[in-house]
Amino acid sequence: MARHRSSAVPLAWLYAGLIVYASLYPFGEWRVPGHSPLQFLWLAWPRYWTAFDVVSNLLGYMPLGVLVFGARMRASGQRGVSVMTALLTGTALSFTMELLQNYLPQRVASNLDLALNIAGTACGAALGLAVHLLGGVDRWQAVRERWFIAGSAGGLALLLLWPLGLLFPAPVPLGLGQVWLRLQEALRSAMAGSSW
Repeated sequence: MARHRSSAVPLAWLYAGLIVYASLYPFGEWRVPGHSPLQFLWLAWPRYWTAFDVVSNLLGYMPLGVLVFGARMRASGQRGVSVMTALLTGTALSFTMELLQNYLPQRVASNLDLALNIAGTACGAALGLAVHLLGGVDRWQAVRERWFIAGSAGGLALLLLWPLGLLFPAPVPLGLGQVWLRLQEALRSAMAGSSW
């Protein structure tokens, strides 16, 4: 029987998008820093930090490590390659986010954040490896092959994310964005000064 595509693939992409959003928010007022964007790498460790910063940076990248490990493990079946892929993905994403934070005045790039993010990714990949070695992935695969059709990876990802959507429900179905009001305003400004 053919193996299903891993649900970890779309979940890893979605989680990486969440990391990008959290790392670069607010997205406005981009500027070119007056120093090298790589300067944060060789600065001393920050003197002031909070436990929240440490925990959020460490735990924030753990799911990414687990998801990338799981996706790569499903594709290659090689544990070492899967761990290294997860570690390199987390490192590249974290480095890119810290580098881009130099261009946002409300964000601060930090070598401590980079180190904690890499450590979190490594912990996540190690957790994924432990679950794999204990047979958790094989048991999930057996359940999935029995209960779900082929090509259900995206649907399973949405099913897993559905409870999060219930945390912030829209007051009206499909009512987010208020498209009609924005469209009217855009038309008014486009037509200003014309005979229409």
